[in-house]
Amino acid sequence: MDETVRSLEALIALGQHVLDAPHAARAEVAGAVARHIEAKVDAAMRAIPVSALRGALPKGTRMGELERSAFRTAADLARATPAMIAAVPGIGPQSALAIHQEAAAQHDRLRGETRLRLDADRKPGEDTEILRGLLTLRALESAVLPVREPLARLHLRADPLRADAARAGRRLSMLFSGKAKRERAKAAVARVHAIMADQDVHALQAQLLAVLEGPPQFPAPWAEYEHDAAAINALLSQFTEVGDEAQSAHGFITAELVEDAAKITLDRTHLRSFLRGYQAFGAQYLLTRGKAILGDEMGLGKTVQALAVAAHLTAKGSGHTLVVCPASVISNWVNETGKHTDLRPWQIHGPERDALLAEWGRRGGVAITTFDTLKALRVPVDPDLLVVDEAHFVKNPATQRAQAVRAVLARSGRAVLMSGTPMENRVEEFKNLVGYVQPSIASRIHVRDGLGGARAFRKVVAPAYLRRNQEDVLTELPDLIEVEDWVLFAGADKAAYRSAVRDGNFMAMRQAAYASAGSAKLERIVEIVAEARAGDAKVLAFSYFRGVLESIRGTLPGTVYGPITGATPVAERQRLVDAFAAHPGPASLLAQIEAGGVGLNIQAASVVILAEPQWKPSTESQAIARAHRMGQVRTVQVHRVLAKDSVDELMRETLARKSGLFDEYARRSHAKESDAAATATGWDGGAGPTEQDYVRAERERLG
Repeated sequence: MDETVRSLEALIALGQHVLDAPHAARAEVAGAVARHIEAKVDAAMRAIPVSALRGALPKGTRMGELERSAFRTAADLARATPAMIAAVPGIGPQSALAIHQEAAAQHDRLRGETRLRLDADRKPGEDTEILRGLLTLRALESAVLPVREPLARLHLRADPLRADAARAGRRLSMLFSGKAKRERAKAAVARVHAIMADQDVHALQAQLLAVLEGPPQFPAPWAEYEHDAAAINALLSQFTEVGDEAQSAHGFITAELVEDAAKITLDRTHLRSFLRGYQAFGAQYLLTRGKAILGDEMGLGKTVQALAVAAHLTAKGSGHTLVVCPASVISNWVNETGKHTDLRPWQIHGPERDALLAEWGRRGGVAITTFDTLKALRVPVDPDLLVVDEAHFVKNPATQRAQAVRAVLARSGRAVLMSGTPMENRVEEFKNLVGYVQPSIASRIHVRDGLGGARAFRKVVAPAYLRRNQEDVLTELPDLIEVEDWVLFAGADKAAYRSAVRDGNFMAMRQAAYASAGSAKLERIVEIVAEARAGDAKVLAFSYFRGVLESIRGTLPGTVYGPITGATPVAERQRLVDAFAAHPGPASLLAQIEAGGVGLNIQAASVVILAEPQWKPSTESQAIARAHRMGQVRTVQVHRVLAKDSVDELMRETLARKSGLFDEYARRSHAKESDAAATATGWDGGAGPTEQDYVRAERERLG
């Protein structure tokens, strides 16, 4: 065979080997994950004594001398055969079969419940093996992606020539071939020579060799994991879906809505990131509904789902996406657009906003602006997709920013309203959001008190509202431990509190526990930070009040960043967060809860301090979700620092009632809560106690 023809065949074989490399790596990861999960299941089965099966067996099943036999655990029984069990005295064939089936059922149940979470604290060997496999797979898939298209072009040019060129290298074949075939074979060889002389083919060969000759090395896999845990866990989720995760990914909505969404094949041409199963479904759902609310719990990646919709529409020729968000997260949207897609982000904010908006109108991409800026803009084209982030900012339709959003929404082909807390103090506010996207559904909502109203509410809004909760879909998310740290007023603090109550100053009542340098709350916060430092953990501390943050800053040990306040420029907020995350070792970041509790991703912190109770449960939940979200690798501890015999107690009671109402109306889905497990909140759905209500209650208590 001609040497050049042989080189072509070798190149094609090399290309196939490279294309197969990710498949081989994927198979290795799947095997390691299966072994790890099976080991966990086996350990759980070995912890179940045979006596524990008695209550689950059919009536009349005889266990004979099973408990005194060599079969000690459910694992022993699951590995045995019915015949082996029947050999135990006092057990007949029918009972042996029932015992074996129950042991197998226990195994299957445990297998369905077992989750795999990479343990970044202990770093066990089996987790490290899986992590290295995931990193290798990700590196290989990234390396292979650029060579797919050149390989396809090579095949397109070479495949029609390969048979004839091979014939030219076989003397007997040429001898017994007709003139036309011999000429065709010679011409094929000449064209192969031309192909192999092509500089693009030489470059392709170098790329292929680089993929195979430079296998990725990860000397510090856990450092890689902490740097990009969200993406790595998204890849891991492809190997671990078990139990009812598919139903969880669908938010427990009706089968008809699921079927409609499944008809959409998501075009990922412009996507750079892996999507989890529930995220892909979320994008499909939004594409089928046209205009809808994405109410996923904080930390589940609403941004990437909206960007997946934008990428899909762009691939289909509809390339104008407009994002409206609070000023505090505009930089985050710019970063996330570049990270997850190849779409052009346009920051429509500041002195050049009009020129940039006009350029977006001509070229397309993702235009990102703020609620306040939108009021002054003349959007040059009808957006193919409008994304409203933190949509509860426009819950009141009478405000100017709500009217500006609704005006653009009416012109948009599709719309996504994003909010992990679409209903805060009043269910009526959630109804307003539904009315923005699907008025016909909103007109059918009749909010009534109690469980019956909540169920009817969830059933009606299902076509316009999709929500998934962390506990249902983020099986690898570390635990969230919430602690109430109650302290007693110190002398000066107690006097300051009584004075604030006497003056009827509600805000002073909330801050009184920080009135002196030696206050009990400050002492407890210093203790929490000291414990975190001993555990090499980073701390995120929130307060509503700047003065409280300054008091905390003046007492904390170690490195302290911030505070981030409402006056901190957007770029400076991100700089502080980045510096905090990059700091080697423990550190603290202080933030005003209304400024730092929304939009920022601060997974570097694993300890969260809430310096006082907040007015709304959503405010606290959003703040906690800055740390407890995709990408977090450690258990998150939340410390609510509270003062006994103060307004803190009354506010905590009110927060519990408000959380219950939200849980009934928005957190759970109609299908998921079709049984009677839930209970009525006992709250009338109004705005709750006012500041003066709290003042009057404390005045009465203190006489």
